[in-house]
This record gives sequence, C-alpha cells and structure tokens, in this order.
Amino acid sequence: MAATSSGSHRPHAAGWLIVLGLVLGAAAGGGGVWFAVQRGIQKESEPVVSRADAESGEMETDGDGHPTDLVFPEASWAAASLVIEPATVGLVEEMTSVTGKITLNEDRLAHIFPLVEGRVDEVNVGLGDTVTQGQQMAVIQSREVGDAMLALAQDRQQLGFLKQQDAWTQEITQNTLAMIGLLRTDPSVDEIEKQLANQTLGDYREKLMTAYIERSTAKKDLERLQPLRSQGIVASRQIYEAQAKWDASRATLQSLLEQLHQDARQSAVRSTQKVTELATRVAVDEAALKILGFDADEIASIDPTQGAALARCSIDAPFSGTVISKDVTLMEHVGPANQILGVADLSTVWLSADIYEEQLPLVIGLHDRPVRFRTPAWPGESFEGTVFYAGDMVDRETRTVDMRVIADNPARKLKPGMFVTIDLPDMAAATVLQVPAAAVLDHVGQSFVFVHLGDERFARRDVVIGRQGGSSIEVLKGLEAGDPVVVSGGFALKSRMLSALLEGGEE
Repeated sequence: MAATSSGSHRPHAAGWLIVLGLVLGAAAGGGGVWFAVQRGIQKESEPVVSRADAESGEMETDGDGHPTDLVFPEASWAAASLVIEPATVGLVEEMTSVTGKITLNEDRLAHIFPLVEGRVDEVNVGLGDTVTQGQQMAVIQSREVGDAMLALAQDRQQLGFLKQQDAWTQEITQNTLAMIGLLRTDPSVDEIEKQLANQTLGDYREKLMTAYIERSTAKKDLERLQPLRSQGIVASRQIYEAQAKWDASRATLQSLLEQLHQDARQSAVRSTQKVTELATRVAVDEAALKILGFDADEIASIDPTQGAALARCSIDAPFSGTVISKDVTLMEHVGPANQILGVADLSTVWLSADIYEEQLPLVIGLHDRPVRFRTPAWPGESFEGTVFYAGDMVDRETRTVDMRVIADNPARKLKPGMFVTIDLPDMAAATVLQVPAAAVLDHVGQSFVFVHLGDERFARRDVVIGRQGGSSIEVLKGLEAGDPVVVSGGFALKSRMLSALLEGGEE
C-alpha cells in the first residue's frame, strides 16, 4: 500500500517529524536531529529524507502497518554511509572484562646483593640505565676476596712443585721395579750397569747394587773353595764360613728386593695422594671464588704480583635489562645483607588480575591462551598477552584467585603499576549466524535489520538476537546465512521507515 499525504496535511506532518527527529537524534547520536531539521525546512537536496521520496508510493507495509519494503535512492547511500554485507556464520564470544595491574616479570627480575663485605670503589650505572648481561655495574674492594685469591695462588704454586716431585717419584719407582725384576734373573754386574746406566733410581741403586755384589762375591768365594775341600787344601771351617756368608748375603738381597719393591710402590702412592689432596684444595679455592662471582678466565689469570687489585670484586649485570633501583654510593661499606641494585628486563611484563569465584568458569582452560587488554594510558589501543597461571587457591579475605598473564613490551609502553582491563573470552563460544552489532536496530522493543532486496529496494526483517561478543551479535531467528544486511547507515533507512509510519497514520 502506498503511503501518501495530501497538501493539507503537510504542515502538520512536518511538525511531527521535527519532534520525531529530535527523539531519534537522542538515540542515534545526532543523525535523527539532522533528519528532522531537513524535513522541517523541506530541503529537496537531501533525498535520504526528502518529502518527494516519502510520497513516491514505493513503500509497502505488512498487516500490522509496518513498512516491509522501501526505496532508498542509491545516490544517497554515500551520504548515509550505507554499507551492505552478508550475514555470516562464525564464532561469537561473549567477552567478560576484569581489572588488573601491570607488574614486573618476576622471572626476569634481580635484586642484587654483594656476596662479600667491603668498600664500594666504583659505581658505573645510574637509575634507569640500560645494561647488558655481564656489564660491570659496581666494584667492591674486599679483603675476603684478596685472601681467597692469594690462597689460590699459593696453593697453585705448591701444586706445581708437587707435580714435578711426583713425576720424579713415579719415574724412580718405575725404574726401581724394573731393576728389581732384572736382579731376580741373576745377571752379571756389567749387564746390570749396561741396562740401567741412564735410569734414575735415587738411593735404590746403591742399596740394591751393594747387596747384589755382596751376594755375588759370596757365591764366587764358595764356588772357589768347594773344589779345594776335597783336595784337603782348605780347612772345613773356611768352607762353613763361606757357606754362611753366601746364605746370609742371599737372604739379605732377597729381603732387600722385597722391601724396596714395597717401599717404591708406597712412595709412588703417597706422592700421588699428595698431588690429589693439593689439587682438591686448589679446586675448592677456585669454587669459592666462583661462588663470589668470578668466572673461569678471571680465576685462571690470578697473579700474586697484582697486589691490591686482587681484592677487587666486580658486580655484573645478571642479564640485559634496566636498572630500576640503586642504593649504593662511593666509599660506602656494604655486605651480603645490603641490596645495592635492582635490574629488571622490561621487554616483557606480567599482568595480575583477581578473579572472583563466580568468574572461575571463565578462566578454566585459559592456560597458554591469548587474551587482549587495554589501559587508560593508551586510549584506543589494545595489547595481547598469554595466560600462564590461572590460580589454584582462593584468597580467604578477597574470595578471589590470582590470574597471571605475560605480555611482550618491546616499545616499553606498558609500565609496571598501570591499571588494565583484561577481556576474558567465552570458552563456551559457538559457531552461529551473526551480523555486526551496528546492523541490529530497535523499534518499540522489537529488534530488526534491513535486508537489501536489490537495486534501491530494502526490507525490514524482524530478528531474534542472542549473545553479543565484541562487534558481532548472534541472530537466532529471522535471517539466513548470506542474506545481504545493511550493517552501516541503517538509521537513515529507519528514519524513512518511521516517517512513512507517521504520515501513514495521518491519512
């Protein structure tokens, strides 16, 4: 049915439309006021709301008098910012926002205490300075460090002497055992001297050779006298004496071989033990310095001639970051109980938020999932972080659990202490038919959208809406996927619809 208006009704209708435009302006942020003024002064240059278009007769209504089909000139689409997009099937998430606060990344935070007592000789950083890992921040002159350095130097020197002595002892032991083995084969003295001429034997050579020569001499004497006994040339007493001397010298040599074999081996073992003990003490000295923060190169280059420089203890940055606290001055006496510096890596920050018991279902399953957040310091800008802790215990007093989020901070925009708003995604989100939230309009409590019918024709389509997440809203009834829906500029169409309703009621 065409909606027309006679000339006698026009002034009265224009007044109503001005009032209607003011009401719509309050709801639509001013768009309705523009429409009312334009209708009131009858400006034909604006086709979106022109009287001529309202009287065009190209508007249909349903049984309740609601316009279901209207014409909107394409020339007016740009002025009304009209945009048409198809209804789509996608994921709609209801966002719940919680407040939180930015904190330091506690995994990249260092409160620096000196490990020794001493006097501060150098302070090389200031508050807010950026430091790199290993950079020297302060130097402490410490007697404890100096004593440890000198003890290590002294033990190292003694260890060097012991190693030389041990090498000599091991060589003597090896040669002595070789000589003992040779003597057991009963060689000639000349053969012994030939084989052991250039061997280091220490006192063992003299002891073994003396006993061996005595035994050889006694043997020869006995062998010389025994043939003479049968001839009666020598007395029996001489034979007995020679035999006794031979037996004694043989026993003496055997005993000496056994004793010196054991003595040589024990001497080698004792020498090795001394080296091991001192090497252990050197290792302990080095470990003590490593505990104080000295690296292997510094420990290896210790020189006792350095004097007072040996007592210098460097305080280095444990990682790259920013100096966030400084409580140390030159010539100040400090010790392990004094925090002198604080360093934090601000390239990442933590977000801490209290989640109330009724919100706990929102954080179940959020571990390792991304969330978005905002801060008043940067209006219009959002940031993203990852949930790494969703709380395991409820605080007795606040009845909340602690949720922690880690976020990258390359531009250092996020400052610890800032308040933030964190959007928690709906873990029960579903894939549904949806349209942009701006596409859904309302009239007397009924939600509806405008669907493009083709060319310049549009139709109102009542819908039942469901969940809203972000900029999209779920459509439960009234649309199908792919329907071309007006997602922007719908208020211009609504104004035209209401104008037709109003004028239709005056007939």
